[in-house]
Amino acid sequence: MLRSSLASLAILASVLAAPASADNSSARHPGSALVFPIHRSGPGFFTVVSVTNTNVTPATPMSFGGSTLAHFEYVNVTANPLDPFQPLGCTVFDRVEFLTPADTLSVLTSCHNAYAPGGQEGYLVVSAQDPSAFDRAWRHDELIGSELVINGSGGMYAVNAITFAAGTGAAAPGDATDADADGRLDFDGVEYDAIPDMLYIDSFVALLGSHLTLLNLTGGPRDLNRVELQVWNDNEFPLSSTILFNCWFDQRLTSVSPLFSTLFLASLPHDPDELDLMCDGSFTIETGWARIDSAGVFGPMGGLEDTDGALLGCITAGPGSTIDGGHLLWESTACQVNGEAFAP
Repeated sequence: MLRSSLASLAILASVLAAPASADNSSARHPGSALVFPIHRSGPGFFTVVSVTNTNVTPATPMSFGGSTLAHFEYVNVTANPLDPFQPLGCTVFDRVEFLTPADTLSVLTSCHNAYAPGGQEGYLVVSAQDPSAFDRAWRHDELIGSELVINGSGGMYAVNAITFAAGTGAAAPGDATDADADGRLDFDGVEYDAIPDMLYIDSFVALLGSHLTLLNLTGGPRDLNRVELQVWNDNEFPLSSTILFNCWFDQRLTSVSPLFSTLFLASLPHDPDELDLMCDGSFTIETGWARIDSAGVFGPMGGLEDTDGALLGCITAGPGSTIDGGHLLWESTACQVNGEAFAP
């Protein structure tokens, strides 16, 4: 009975949860740029990324109609065996695909991304570009997408892309988005939607070993983002922790902080009626929720680069689970304008 209940709980936790807000970047609307918070490519697991052009205007002999280029930028991390939160490097591999009106493209990242022994992991940015020009990002708020991640244990999860519409600097469809001509995507409200100021884990189940994925979009790939985690358990007991990371990480919540562990949470004042697995009070599971906020971005030598870094991320059950699930983090309506995708 207990084993069956735990399996049911794992399945319940894997149900996708889509963020909902009319004011922030991850509302479910097409955009000119998509961010996929995680990709895994290599032995034992693979990722299928799908991008769709929702513009159905047919091409004419004198125009591309509703077509667009899709610029894929894979941000691949070089793992640091001494610190999984501070990879040794993040490099970009990019390629461009042509999407006709109403076209959908699905790629296996093991084939589409650069090859590396042992595979690759990191995140992916896809942006719309003008088919009639070279490397010209443009307003084409017609892209949607999602990804399917499958691991060697047979577990899988799907995560929607985080969409960003073109900003005020590209007022009309077809306008160039690169207002400062630096070749990068600025999530500042001018080139693309700004990035939410704060992220939320709506609920976590300590027993399931969920993974947290975060990516830093302020500063360079070696700059460190200091992240504050404000956590409340199932009895509204407040907790806090901090971590430093550069570029990107995907780690168990219990590796992010011990306060996410069942053993630690059980030692606190908690609600015995929360998640009563046997419906009789004899076996309960520890749960909680959290806010995630940047407390500053620092250079490799420790100097302050920015007082508040831009973050995006998701929650998954990790790369080794047989019952896997994932969803995007929830986001605040308040935004910040210092997010940027660094160029290859």
